[in-house]
Amino acid sequence: MMSIHADGGPVLYGYAAGSATGPENWGKLSPEYRLCGQGKQQSPIDIVTKKAVPSPNLDTLERTYAASHGTLVNDGHDIMLKFDGAKVGTITIAGKVYSFDKLHWHAPSDHTINGQRFPLELHLVHKSADGGVAVIAILYQLGAPDSFYYQLRTQLAEMAADKCSFAEEESHVETGLVHLRSLQKRTGSYFRYTGSLTVPPCTENVIWNVLGKVRQISNEQLQLLKAPLPGSDARPVQPLNGRTVQFYNPPNSTISFQM
Repeated sequence: MMSIHADGGPVLYGYAAGSATGPENWGKLSPEYRLCGQGKQQSPIDIVTKKAVPSPNLDTLERTYAASHGTLVNDGHDIMLKFDGAKVGTITIAGKVYSFDKLHWHAPSDHTINGQRFPLELHLVHKSADGGVAVIAILYQLGAPDSFYYQLRTQLAEMAADKCSFAEEESHVETGLVHLRSLQKRTGSYFRYTGSLTVPPCTENVIWNVLGKVRQISNEQLQLLKAPLPGSDARPVQPLNGRTVQFYNPPNSTISFQM
């Protein structure tokens, strides 16, 4: 998440528009971050549903995630849930296997759909043996509570109370066993495009899969996820630069948008 200065300190980046460390200046903060300013396949993007190309031959993204011990990490930019070593699960994309590595949240959402930004976006990050990255992104709207977040309630509250100096250290909270079944529901419809990490170093060739069904989360759960962070952690949408967004919509799947 952080680059290191020659003097050993981290290169800090932020989300405040117009500030020296804000998203429009990420590419200037470190040579390692240059793609943030110069890359032509950057994320997030605004997905225009009418322009998405129906692609019935895409992968089903079927996956089974094992319950796993994890650690919540707050590095001052984002909150992530890392898993402790064990094999949690995999997805297969174009014949290549990607292992579930970690998950993290952005509030409000990084991606927009037809210009609409959502209160929350969850990224399920998968990595292949050769270093490839594939992300399943889930958008949330306010509504009923989501069962997944009940099991992180105490730990998120503990993290919000931990006022550490993020320039020097991260906040870590052990979660114990986390059940991930609710995150492996039949994927159904999704949008696929090639992009980048949405945080520095903004590495490209990331395979994005943004689910077409928006889930619900309660306002109380959203506030728990936002409380440990100083503010918004969503990057502005980036130019498409001629990229195609594909759309996979198998029979009997739910889509939350006008196509």
